[in-house]
Amino acid sequence: MGQQISSVFSSLGRFFEYPVKRKPICFNRQEDFTATGETIKRQSEAHKAPTSDYEALVELFYKRLEEQRQFCQEMKERDRRWSIEQVVRRFPGWSELTVANLHSLFLLFDNQSNGMLGFDDFCAVLESLGEGSSMERRKRKFTTADQDADGWITYDEFLALVYNFDTMQNGELTGLAKLCNEVADNIQFISNLSVGEQLEYGLF
Repeated sequence: MGQQISSVFSSLGRFFEYPVKRKPICFNRQEDFTATGETIKRQSEAHKAPTSDYEALVELFYKRLEEQRQFCQEMKERDRRWSIEQVVRRFPGWSELTVANLHSLFLLFDNQSNGMLGFDDFCAVLESLGEGSSMERRKRKFTTADQDADGWITYDEFLALVYNFDTMQNGELTGLAKLCNEVADNIQFISNLSVGEQLEYGLF
């Protein structure tokens, strides 16, 4: 029996070769790789002048494409930074870290990918933050925040709802708004720990 199995595997070995070499998934040009996926070294060609008008045009295209991508990335980062600063000014007491964390939560629980949260999604956000209010209170607050009464809240309505979920005392944040700051601080604390320190705290 063992000889039969080994003969089957040996015959299969003639048809299949292991490991199979595949071309890597990447965003580089196809001509930068061989048919088996190895990178073609072009160090000597980096300083070589284009030999034809076509090569000069291709080189210029890739250069401008890289510049355009870099410019778009810088604009995106600037707009994101500007919008976070605007939100922080609207909600005093929250840090940029808190706003960024809430934005991540909003995107995470936006199950319909429509830029809005339903009541169940909002409750899931509260559960993830560790907030323990009753469903009746949550529903009442959600309905008040839903200005057009369509059953959904936008990102701005979400931020206002979380910020005003509990009444301030002596001009200081309380309840859910304060909890958001604490959660963001905890995330920042954990992200600053080394792997060894995280192991010590039992985070794995």
